[in-house]
Amino acid sequence: MNRIGSAAKLDFYASKSMLRLISLLVLIGLVIGLVAHGPEYTMFFIMVFGVTSSGAVFQVHEKSHSDKLYGILPLKKSEMILGRYLYALMIGLAYVLAAAVIGFVMWQIMGSKADLTPLTYWATLAAAFIYFGFATGVAYPIYFKFTFAKAYIFTMLPMYVIAVAFLILTRKNGSNLADTLAQLIKFFTPRVWLLPIFGLLGGLILLGVSALIANLIYTRKEI
Repeated sequence: MNRIGSAAKLDFYASKSMLRLISLLVLIGLVIGLVAHGPEYTMFFIMVFGVTSSGAVFQVHEKSHSDKLYGILPLKKSEMILGRYLYALMIGLAYVLAAAVIGFVMWQIMGSKADLTPLTYWATLAAAFIYFGFATGVAYPIYFKFTFAKAYIFTMLPMYVIAVAFLILTRKNGSNLADTLAQLIKFFTPRVWLLPIFGLLGGLILLGVSALIANLIYTRKEI
């Protein structure tokens, strides 16, 4: 476990300067939320930028060729994978915490103009972390297989897949989808505390499945 933690620390220190730069993108999300009078937009965009931050470590290692360092370190490939995903999880939790705090502060300042309820607040956080787990989970195995420079464009696929799937569902099953959403709202309204739990579990499951896939890819790859 210590070696996995050390691998995660190595990734953090390697990409620390890049993280500072990318964290400034949070300001863009803040502006979008203020213009749209919707803290939920800011909260979700912060998590989108969190995906960018989590993938920055691949760019840093590739540019500095420090990924070759793992070949001489006393680390198993599986430990390196777990360290990288632990790093991603820490990034994701940091960003979802930032989204929660910033979104809450905006909500309190805007008051009724925010048009936000406890249900939509927690639902946005849950959906945002699940998106982080999905997008990062798709990106990491691709990075391990093809490198950052070759695969970066394909990491935008999760957003397109979600958008296309939503359009298909609304066109083919618009009424059924509306009924399902109404039932979900009815169920979660008195149980909003379940939303962060489901969001956390959903994101963790997606990252866990991705880690298994990445391990299968990376253990067959020459460093």
